[in-house]
Amino acid sequence: MPHVTIPDVATENIFTVTTSTTGPFTFSFSYFTSSDIRVAFNGVEIASGAFTVTPTVTADYGYEGGSLTLTAAVASGSLRVWRDVPSSRTTDFPTAGPFNVTTLNTWLDKMFAILQQVETSMSRTLRMSDTEGSTLSSLPLKADRLSKALMFDASGNPTAGPTASEISSAQTYATNASASASAASTSASAAATSATAAATSASSAATSASSISSLTAASSIASASTIDIGAVAAEYLTVSGTTTINALGTVAAGLHRVLKFDDILTLTHNATSLILPGGASITTAAGDVAGFRSLGTGNWRCEWYSRANGAPNATVPVANGGTGSTTASTARTALAVAGLADANSFTAAQRGSISALTDGATITPNFALANNFSLTIGGNRTLANPTNLTAGQSGAIVITQDSTGSRTLAYGSNWKFAGGTAPTLTTTASAVDVLVYYVESASRITASLINDVK
Repeated sequence: MPHVTIPDVATENIFTVTTSTTGPFTFSFSYFTSSDIRVAFNGVEIASGAFTVTPTVTADYGYEGGSLTLTAAVASGSLRVWRDVPSSRTTDFPTAGPFNVTTLNTWLDKMFAILQQVETSMSRTLRMSDTEGSTLSSLPLKADRLSKALMFDASGNPTAGPTASEISSAQTYATNASASASAASTSASAAATSATAAATSASSAATSASSISSLTAASSIASASTIDIGAVAAEYLTVSGTTTINALGTVAAGLHRVLKFDDILTLTHNATSLILPGGASITTAAGDVAGFRSLGTGNWRCEWYSRANGAPNATVPVANGGTGSTTASTARTALAVAGLADANSFTAAQRGSISALTDGATITPNFALANNFSLTIGGNRTLANPTNLTAGQSGAIVITQDSTGSRTLAYGSNWKFAGGTAPTLTTTASAVDVLVYYVESASRITASLINDVK
């Protein structure tokens, strides 16, 4: 039988696992005993008793290649198989007598195997490129680098960076900035779909400027004793002529209509068709605008009414869609509508709901549902690329370990992290980590993990 060979190959093989499997995983490097083989999944080493090794070719005092089969299946992650021959010498050659060539060959094989392992370990370390001509200075002294991050100066040499507390402060700032951006995004979305913004409706707000005056009238209604805007598909209409509106057509509940008045009209209260806030009637002036919402069954409500000149009027409701004083001495409160194309200053907190993600081998968030999410993981998982990515969205995903812990999380290709390295979750039972994100584009999500939040 030939002696085992040590070919010039890497002493590790890395496998990408996409479905639940126990293997086998075939590796190419030679080894001497099954105890030389080590394996890890998603960065966590698997105990030697949890897998078996089958050689491909059996040679004298070793094996050339083999395959590894796990006792328990793994899914969705990276599995690394590598050789780890102990760096020890357990025999000596005799000072006299027969010289054992087989023993010599075996130890030469092990020496080269260990040299290959060192070469593989060196390839996994932070080091200068072989093609770079300059030399790298040594690390800063211990006293200068205590509790500090490692950075590189303008010459590319290692230097001490910020302290852990300074990094923590920067992370806190980034988190707060992200939360503020998330709140602004949520409030803008809420404002665009709220009853206050019914003047333009969800569809017209998405396709037109935020100011009502910038809209183009979709239809015009001339003088008539009864104006049936429910029969008109358009959401923004111009009403001309002197008339009285005392009926509005029957449409499904929740639809909106906006009327711009070119002349003086009177909107009369009618309990069976038109409900006016703050009074029994509204007398319009040229340029006034009013928003209506269908209550269904033929009933409409005037949600808001904006005076063209902003002056107080005894018959103008003072509240945005609610009942209020209509006395002449009451100043008209400006209609507060968030504009999608405007810089808005909010005087109250803006917030959105937290969407719970469903645990599973692969977790795919829907970014159209919310900005902020929660997730409790019960196994090694993959956070896939979210659906409905839109540039500018930001938020956070609160990730909780189950009562067992030791769960890991891999990431889809759209998730991008500092240095290109995916972060590692805190693996203690019930530990909480927070993944803060910002959507750059439809294929990039910048993210940072805040570990072990307590």
